[in-house]
Amino acid sequence: MEPAENTDAERYSPGERYAKVYEINMLRCIFCGFCEEACPTEAIVLRSNYELASYHRDDFIYTKDMLLVPDPRESKLER
Repeated sequence: MEPAENTDAERYSPGERYAKVYEINMLRCIFCGFCEEACPTEAIVLRSNYELASYHRDDFIYTKDMLLVPDPRESKLER
């Protein structure tokens, strides 16, 4: 992640800093779960179903757009 500072004119989060560039490098992950515990919004969830296989190292760097999943509450409202 690349951090950036919040200013009074441009505030993206309640804290002092926010993630300007959000990436997760799965090659460095040891699946310890500390990120899941530290996430204040419970947005990081580790599950038992995962697969790490690729021929290219770049495929292991996940961006924010790659990690977003649809909100299950929205699909219930459409029914």
